[in-house]
Amino acid sequence: MNDFLYISWNLDPNLYEGLVTIRYYSLLFGISFFLGYYLMKKMLSHEKSPEEWLDKILIYTVIATVIGARLGHVLFYDPTYYFNNPIDIFKIWEGGLASHGAAIAIIIALWIFSKKVTKKSVLWSLDKVVVTVAIAACFIRVGNLMNSEIIGTKSSADTAFFFQYNAERSIAGNFRVDNNDVEVTPLDGYKVVNKFKYPLAKLSVTFPKKINNNATTISQSFYLNNGSNYKIAENHFFALSPDESNALIKGNVFTTTIAIIPRIPTQLIEAGCYLVIFLILFWGYWKRNWHKLPGLLFGTFLSLLFGARFVVEFWKEHQTLSGESSINMGQWLSIPAVLLGLFFIIRALKLYNHQSNEIE
Repeated sequence: MNDFLYISWNLDPNLYEGLVTIRYYSLLFGISFFLGYYLMKKMLSHEKSPEEWLDKILIYTVIATVIGARLGHVLFYDPTYYFNNPIDIFKIWEGGLASHGAAIAIIIALWIFSKKVTKKSVLWSLDKVVVTVAIAACFIRVGNLMNSEIIGTKSSADTAFFFQYNAERSIAGNFRVDNNDVEVTPLDGYKVVNKFKYPLAKLSVTFPKKINNNATTISQSFYLNNGSNYKIAENHFFALSPDESNALIKGNVFTTTIAIIPRIPTQLIEAGCYLVIFLILFWGYWKRNWHKLPGLLFGTFLSLLFGARFVVEFWKEHQTLSGESSINMGQWLSIPAVLLGLFFIIRALKLYNHQSNEIE
């Protein structure tokens, strides 16, 4: 018997497919902005600020988030590819958004907003927007889970996820068949490779026409041997060597045994962290009046969110440029954000102590 469990994540990222396709990610992204709009309205009303500022700050923030997140991905994570394929920069629907780029763009946009609209300090705007951004970040990470993207490293934990939906689609691409013709069925048992246990599963592929090739020929298009009888294929499985795979062809169905790769669900871990950060900021604003100390909410947001991001990155598959060190691009970009956040926290607390001394 297989002595460890895992969660098979087999969700289609499309909530609805028809004349217009609705994806879970897009829906969650939209909900986060509507929720942010509601929270911002409450905060502006609480501080008796003009209501017309609400729509303007939303427009500034939305535009900055989309443009900044996309350019951040292009410049920080894969500049060579996008400089050689500039048209692909505009293909946002194919994925590729970076939170660090969004953060930089939002700061710039709110600086412009403060100069042109509120005539207040940029920190006045940032201290409110970060409350909404924190909950939006939570929703977006849940959206990443729905897309089976930004996956974690391999794991034998019972809470590990096997991203079955993406695995079956990568297998379908390998065999050049329709996605619906591939099925991965878990089996009892596992294979140990370098002290890590990989659960076994039966792979079944149905071809459009009867298979004329013999098992060895078809196997060669799937088995990825490298001298150690296995090689990591895609992100979710590896093929066993022909002598241990039990390959079989019957009619137009090819079946074989594969080893699947469960992974840490870092999307959920990050979503949970961001939810906690939102609750801290929400509490700080409404219960502790942190907004009266310019920069305290903004600094707390930067330090906590990017501090969490730095830690969680250790359990993520690197999405960044090849040849990186053990510290990846996301972590390098998080360090200055954390330090900047600490600066604003210390600055705000010094202001509080100064005001307290004046009252005494």
